[in-house]
Amino acid sequence: MEDTTTDQQVITEEKCRQQQLWLKTISIHSYSQLSELEDNFSNKEPVILIARMTPIVTKNIEEGMKLVNEVYSAATKKNYSVFRLGEERIILVPPNVRVKSL
Repeated sequence: MEDTTTDQQVITEEKCRQQQLWLKTISIHSYSQLSELEDNFSNKEPVILIARMTPIVTKNIEEGMKLVNEVYSAATKKNYSVFRLGEERIILVPPNVRVKSL
């Protein structure tokens, strides 16, 4: 039996095994945390980020909405999907993760 595996296939398979997917959570208390949020999905490693928005929204709803809009804009530029999880959380999902509604 002949092995038809190419070097490119081996390299691709190794990259897939080496790349880890992270799940991170964060509570947002102020607009100053925007850069921290953006850093999480600007890295080379894919991250599923769950952000609790209640602390900032209860303090200042306009600031909270502005932050959500900026996060959405930055995430979609990186091909991340953004979803609302109930009343107090958003989730940012990298493009290599499939999302299916039930």
